[in-house]
Amino acid sequence: MQENLILAIDTSCDDTAAAVTASSVVLSNVIASQTDLHRAYGGVFPTVAKQAHRENITRVVELALRRAGVTPSELAAVAVTQGPGLAPALEVGIGFAKTFAAEHELPLIAINHIEAHILSPLAQPKSRHGSTLSLFKQVVDINFPVVSVVVSGGHTQFVVFDEIGRYELVGQTLDDAAGECLDKIGRMLNLGYPAGPVIEKFAAHGNPKRFEFPLPLTQAKDFNLSFSGLKTFARNLIRDLGGPESLARQDLYDLCACVQYSVFRHISYKLSKLLQEVPAGEVWLGGGVAANTELRKTLRTTIADHTKTAHKNGQANIPKIRFRAPYSKRLTMDNAAMIAVVAGFKLRRGEFVKDTTELDRKPRWEVA
Repeated sequence: MQENLILAIDTSCDDTAAAVTASSVVLSNVIASQTDLHRAYGGVFPTVAKQAHRENITRVVELALRRAGVTPSELAAVAVTQGPGLAPALEVGIGFAKTFAAEHELPLIAINHIEAHILSPLAQPKSRHGSTLSLFKQVVDINFPVVSVVVSGGHTQFVVFDEIGRYELVGQTLDDAAGECLDKIGRMLNLGYPAGPVIEKFAAHGNPKRFEFPLPLTQAKDFNLSFSGLKTFARNLIRDLGGPESLARQDLYDLCACVQYSVFRHISYKLSKLLQEVPAGEVWLGGGVAANTELRKTLRTTIADHTKTAHKNGQANIPKIRFRAPYSKRLTMDNAAMIAVVAGFKLRRGEFVKDTTELDRKPRWEVA
């Protein structure tokens, strides 16, 4: 029998998700998407999301247990996202988790959704040979301090930590998140919803240097970001080019490439500055935009350039910085497997909800 089996539930936004893990090994990761329901609104409509969660959650949880080959009696705990997220959506997951935990006499663990994105690179796939690392061995293997880069539709943050569970937020967007910026510019180009993946697809065929977008906040000494200026620049550029209907196919490809390049260059620039201040042993990437292969490539290049510059400046003994990202794109989107990974650490520390009747949603819950 496997130990530390955890059922996790996430209803933070528009995906109903449930997963089962053994330690950090993902046994199942089920996600019911609501994208088609919200496409007509051009974004997530909270009341629609809440109703869809209500309709989906029972079958999603049952499917996660069935795919994992686990019964409720074998579980060690239930975990649920408490925040941040949409309040009506969070309410559904929390309510279901409370009922399920009480019915099966299981401890309940409340999870911060952003912490789950931070630790998502620690999730492991099932191995036929059983060659997976325990949570303890994984932590021993981490070269702290870690710089976590969370890039999603709702958040863009730099978090530094030298211990699992204790985080320092050192920089974040002052306005739009990176994913939000990409989606909004995509809507300006009539690319539909969600537009971010379409921009990535079109960008692969474009010239990222054709249109010169500004690099925001170069005079700021902190590690905060701002994407609203890039959005405004894109709007004016599209207007000057005659509007989206006037763009030739290659013009559209080039514009998407430039938009994506400018967003990722901003993140890269701030990460480079941060690495000059923090002796990071590792850089982790999480969040929905972490699925973008160009973003991963950009951050790897930033890390390599940082090391080369340090060597040129006489820092010959600077250690190589390790880059980690989730092993699957399904672990970058909102999902419950990453919730369960965090719960694995909390289970070891005995961090359970003491009074489940008082557990309530935290829509704006900060990770640090």
